[in-house]
Amino acid sequence: MNNGRLSFAMKACVENGQRLYDDADWLGPDHSASAVALCILPQEEFAKAFMLFLVSEGIIPWTTKVRESLRNHKYKQLIGIIMEWLSPSDDDFIARGAKRSWEDPLPVPVADAVKLYIEKVLQQGHISCPPAASDPVASSVANGDRDKTKQDALYVRLSEDGEVLSVPAEVTPAMVEAELDRTRRISDLVRPLREGELGPVLDYELFVETMNFLLLDKRNRPFLIVKESEFGGPVTSSGGSLWPHSIVVLIENITGEQATCTSGHATLFLDNEVVKPSFFFNQFSIEPHLANRCTVFISEETYTTGTSPSHKLALYIKLEYHGHHSEHKYYARLWCTYDTTTSRFKESFLDLQVSLSGESSEETETKFRTPRKTVRNPS
Repeated sequence: MNNGRLSFAMKACVENGQRLYDDADWLGPDHSASAVALCILPQEEFAKAFMLFLVSEGIIPWTTKVRESLRNHKYKQLIGIIMEWLSPSDDDFIARGAKRSWEDPLPVPVADAVKLYIEKVLQQGHISCPPAASDPVASSVANGDRDKTKQDALYVRLSEDGEVLSVPAEVTPAMVEAELDRTRRISDLVRPLREGELGPVLDYELFVETMNFLLLDKRNRPFLIVKESEFGGPVTSSGGSLWPHSIVVLIENITGEQATCTSGHATLFLDNEVVKPSFFFNQFSIEPHLANRCTVFISEETYTTGTSPSHKLALYIKLEYHGHHSEHKYYARLWCTYDTTTSRFKESFLDLQVSLSGESSEETETKFRTPRKTVRNPS
């Protein structure tokens, strides 16, 4: 794509969105339903500008499906969820900045909005991870509920036999204010795109890492993730020692090619300090779409301290593995961090691909949350 053409298109979308937002702001005080619709419309225009920016940066490809997404209201509204998170309120900005950690994943609604959008524009044959979205906010937008809200704020809805099903009704002040605030924040995010650039944005790199992972072509390479981390009961080591607690994780191959792990280790951290000993993996293989179970031993003292709200317990796993193409090797760096507020682990990982042939090298470093499922894969 011609970047000059993209820059002109971004500017046009931002300026038209701002015009619509000004109209919504003018209507806001009378609580007209039209004000809600006039907020959602500029949000879609701003989303269009943001999508064009991602194309100009080479983050998403300029494909037929991407071009179609620029005309699809539901897709633009999914992007709106992401943009709203990238442009938080002042209170949210301060709160997020105060508790940020480098291994923190995207929030579930944002991650699912990314997944649902990517599933619509992904080339056939790619494999998403995870393949299904579960968050009700993102799913509702993808199913058209937000677009229905916009339509119902403008039109009389009729049944097939001509019965009036709904008419635009007066909305509450809180609803108008919420939409105006959302539109203002998204407008602030994209306003620099009139000059073809995006200003400093909180957590933008984390969003891009997630996009890069989901768009990564995984058809011709194995890909390992860790999932379903949980505490286990007492276990006996191969040396005969009895450990009162353990962490059990599944290391899953999400692609259609066998993965052979050649080396790796698992290290437990308590308050960012290494808990000895570390554990080392022997060579093992994981068939396509299956998982191996891994158990890490924990002492009573580490378990008691690590599950206390005033402490932090995290498991780090690094694996080196190969597929059928021996000239490539892959690294998976996996984090399982225990969340005392939910009594569950949250998982994220970094992935790196390295060429051994010396002719070329490809590195893709990604970070993504892997939510738990209720049904276990075979180990």
